[in-house]
Amino acid sequence: MKTSVEPVLEIDLGAVTHNYDYLSKLAQKAQIACAVKDDAYGIGAKNVVRALKGRCSTFFVAYVSEGQIVRSAAPEAEIYVLQGVGTQDLPLLKAYRLTPVLSSLPDVQWWTSITDDDYALMIETGLNRLGLRPEEINALTSLQREKTTLVLSHLSCADDPTHPLNDLQLARFQALKSFFPNARFSLSASEGFLLGASYLQDMVRIGALLYGINRSEAVKSSIRPVMSVKAAVLQTAILPKGESVSYGAVFKAEKEMRLAVVGLGYGDGLFRCLGEGKGAFYWQERRLPVLGRICMDCTMCDITSAPDIKPGDFVDVLNAFYTADEMAVDADTIGYEIISRFGKGLRFRRLVKETS
Repeated sequence: MKTSVEPVLEIDLGAVTHNYDYLSKLAQKAQIACAVKDDAYGIGAKNVVRALKGRCSTFFVAYVSEGQIVRSAAPEAEIYVLQGVGTQDLPLLKAYRLTPVLSSLPDVQWWTSITDDDYALMIETGLNRLGLRPEEINALTSLQREKTTLVLSHLSCADDPTHPLNDLQLARFQALKSFFPNARFSLSASEGFLLGASYLQDMVRIGALLYGINRSEAVKSSIRPVMSVKAAVLQTAILPKGESVSYGAVFKAEKEMRLAVVGLGYGDGLFRCLGEGKGAFYWQERRLPVLGRICMDCTMCDITSAPDIKPGDFVDVLNAFYTADEMAVDADTIGYEIISRFGKGLRFRRLVKETS
C-alpha cells in the first residue's frame, strides 16, 4: 500500500504539560496564566486547554470568538480578551463569562457606563502598543480604579536581559500600582518570565515557553518543543553537473548530486526565503540543504549525504534537532511566526500525541 504524501504536523501535548510544570516551579508565588490566542500559536487552543486541565486556571485570548472556543474546553477558567471588545461582542462576552482587557480611557468610560462587571486594564510602560498612558490613568475615577481587577503591561525588550528599557518599564509599572488597590498585577510574558523575581509580579503570561519556543540558554535543556513537521519525498533523481534547480535557475550544480523533491512549500507555511541554500531538511540528523527557490507545493533538497532516501520516505522539517528557533534564525524571523504559520497549514495531516 502506498503511503499518503500529505505533510504531517504533530503536536505533543505531553510537552505542553511538561513545560507548564517546569515553569510552575520557577514561578515562585506568581500565578501562571497561558496565552492561547491565535489558536494557541497554531498548536490548537482546545487541545492545549484540555491538556492543562487541573493545572492552569487562567487563559488569555485576543478576541471574543477565541474566548468562546476556550470556554468550551475550560468551563471554570478565567478567560481574558486582550484586544478589547465592542457593543456587538457583549452577548457572547456575558454568555461565555469573558473578561475584557481595556486599553484606553474611552474604553473604560464606555464599559463602566453599561455594566458593573469586572475588567482588566492594559497600561503603557514603554512598548507603545496598546495601553492606558499616565495621563489617562490619572483621569480614572476612584471607582474605576477600585473596579479594576487585573493590571497588565508588556515588555518591549525582554529578549535582551541587558537592555535598560526592561528596568525602566519595571520602575514605571511599580510606580503605577498604587492607583489600583484591588488589582493583581502582570508585567511579563515568556521572555520577561526569565528576567528575575521582580518581573514575576502576581501573574506571568506564558505562550512561547509553553509551546517550546525559547531563546534563553538558561532553560534550553528543560523546555521541550511541542510542534514537529515532516514531509514526504515525492521523487529522487541524479542532478548532473551544470544543471540548475527550480524557478529562476538560481542554483546550478557544481558537481553531480542526488536531489529529492519534498512535498512541502510556502503554501504550507515554509518561508520562501529559506530557499537558495539558507534552509534545510533533516534525515536521521543529516542535513539536507534546500536547493534553489522554494515552490508553493514542493521544495528540492540535496540528498547526496543520504543516498538511501527513497520516494515515500518522510524527512524532518521541524523537530527537536532543528527547532522553530533555529529555523527562525535561518529565516530571519522569530520562532513564534514559524509555528504560527505551520499551525495554520490546511494541508497537513495533523496528529495529536496525547499526554501520558
